[in-house]
Order: sequence, then C-alpha cells, then structure tokens
Amino acid sequence: MITEKRLEEALKFLAETDEQQAKGSANVKYLDRLLKRKKALFITGDKDNKSISAKEQAFYASDTYKTAIDELFEAEVSSSTLDNKRDKEALVIDLFRTLEASRRKNNI
Repeated sequence: MITEKRLEEALKFLAETDEQQAKGSANVKYLDRLLKRKKALFITGDKDNKSISAKEQAFYASDTYKTAIDELFEAEVSSSTLDNKRDKEALVIDLFRTLEASRRKNNI
C-alpha cells in the first residue's frame, strides 16, 4: 500500500527537481549543438585535406569528437536518469489516487 508519507515524498521530489530536469534537458540540447559547432570549426580549420568528406572523417577520428560525444553521453545518461526517477514518482502519485478512489468505493 502506498502511504500518504510516500505520496508526500513523491510530490516533494517532483517539486524539487523541476529546475534540475529542465537544466539537464537543456544541457543535452546544448552539447548536441556544440558538437555541430566543433565539427564546423574543425572542418573550416583543416587545411591538410582538400575534400569536405576527408575533413569530416578526420573530425570523427579526432580527440575533439571523442571528448564531445563522451560529454554528450554523460549528459544524456544524467538527464534520462532524472526523467526516469520523475516518471516513477509520478506513477506513485497515480497509484495512490487509484488506491484512494478504490478505498472510497470500499473495493479495497
């Protein structure tokens, strides 16, 4: 049975993580855009290769790309983890509502 205390914890968690969730989601989008900018800067700064395709392949093989995708990965994991925790707390609230409605109807 989900207690009122557990319900309060779920509501508190959701209320306290609104901004954190927004920042996490925005960070993922920012790092994705930053990756594109880094690629553009790398390609325009590459004077060794003639073709865009060769410049692009050099970028994907570079440490700059590896670092950028690692940062993006960590941000996505962090953001998704928080999203999952928030979804779980919302589920607790929904279950509490369902149980309370059933209790009021004397079904439980």
